[in-house]
Amino acid sequence: MSVGRRVSVAVDCTRTPKVMADAWTVIRNYEDLPRDYRDQEGLPFGARDLSEEEVGRIFGAGFTAAAGNRLLRILHGRRVAGTLDDPAFAVHTAQFPAALIARGLAYLRQQVPVNEVMNAGLRAEDELNQMDRDVEEREEQDRTPAASGDGTEGEGKDASPEADPLYGRGAFDRIRARNIAKQKAEDKIAEEKRLAKEAEEQVGLSGPLARREDGSRAITNPKVAEYYEKAQSDLEAPPEMKTWERVLPSATLVALVVGFMAAVAMVYEEPVPRYRLLRDVSTAHATVGTLIALNALVFLGWRVPPLWHLFNKYMIFVVATVRPPTLFTAVFSHTRLSHMLVNMVPLWFIGTALHEELGRADFLALYLGCGAAGFLGSLVTYTLRGWLTVTSLGASGATLGLCSAYFWEHRNDGFKVFGLPRDGVHGIVFLALMAALQMAAFGRTRTLRVDIASHLSGMAAGILGIEMLSRTARSRSRSRRGAHAEREVITVWGADGRGGGEMKTVGGSGR
Repeated sequence: MSVGRRVSVAVDCTRTPKVMADAWTVIRNYEDLPRDYRDQEGLPFGARDLSEEEVGRIFGAGFTAAAGNRLLRILHGRRVAGTLDDPAFAVHTAQFPAALIARGLAYLRQQVPVNEVMNAGLRAEDELNQMDRDVEEREEQDRTPAASGDGTEGEGKDASPEADPLYGRGAFDRIRARNIAKQKAEDKIAEEKRLAKEAEEQVGLSGPLARREDGSRAITNPKVAEYYEKAQSDLEAPPEMKTWERVLPSATLVALVVGFMAAVAMVYEEPVPRYRLLRDVSTAHATVGTLIALNALVFLGWRVPPLWHLFNKYMIFVVATVRPPTLFTAVFSHTRLSHMLVNMVPLWFIGTALHEELGRADFLALYLGCGAAGFLGSLVTYTLRGWLTVTSLGASGATLGLCSAYFWEHRNDGFKVFGLPRDGVHGIVFLALMAALQMAAFGRTRTLRVDIASHLSGMAAGILGIEMLSRTARSRSRSRRGAHAEREVITVWGADGRGGGEMKTVGGSGR
């Protein structure tokens, strides 16, 4: 391949200048096919390989020059060899979508005209002749041992029976010929598959089911690959910033937003039923249901490739290039269904119970505050540790913060499941179990690929937040809990199996 200067031409692939054959003779006829021709290697279709830009104009963005030139060489070789429609050779282009193969053929047929019909006919004629020769050689081999067994050397041809001059070869001869041809075809296909696999490994192509080193599926659709490339950052390394420069803007925004929401909660009054859109649905279920719907909507948004560029900017918390608003927006972002379900299930059961005690405004302030504080804790932790390439998303910090707040508020109360145990398990026990699990996994953040720092920070924010709410005059006047009231027993699931997973309060209240 000659090395030349690359020139960018902004035109359609259908108007790409024709490939000149001055420096290289392009093979177009079946008679000129080299004896060492291999389908997995193909034939040169021009004086040089196409550049990345030229391949992009033919196949679309995201298709590498190496892959494009390899596909064009294979397709041109098949046009000359007459095997374009032979399924036995499809293994070498199985990793390419049919649309890309069609584009490659359209380009070659315009730029390098070849009489494909004539080449296919010549190949078919050669295959028939070869099959006849194979049959004759097989018959000759069958006759030779019989002649040598009689001890009459040199008279094998006369000793063997001749083919019937009237009927030609018999049925057994035809069956044997078909079996021989079938076996050779199977051997050829197996050899072609082996060579194709070796060629694919050398070029570095990935098929539709190929996996990257991180276990994710490789992208073969050119349009999806284009969206993927647009969503990537062009930074080669995290920007150089001091610790306070990376942390202070986010910490300031979190303090301002949480403070504003707390101020709004001080004057917020929930609407009376006649002004509510869903009168038969409690405010707790309406609020928590809306939060879950928002998480589900963002989860579906991650399945839309045109949104990847926007979501990668504003729906993921990134330590290297942290954007302060993402500390709040990433709380609603999940890319895996299992991750979302793990967060949404406890949000529904425990969140609705906590909402009933706090009210909508305080609940939302606590939820968003725990989520943002969780990511803020991650930002501080990973910045100090130098892990600037960490990215995180999800409502784990917010949900764990709500769970911690609820069990801290009911730390002296008992929780019974199916009526057991008799006096219930203290809320502080559940809180201790949650904290122990997170602390046990804290040293294995890299291995588990879980943002434990945001979990612990969210839990701490939940306990601090519920304690602050319980100490305000508004919360004290609204609370039904007396300082010296009897211990409360909360039934998570009734002994008779009823309850629908809701938490029911039994007895008095108090700490």
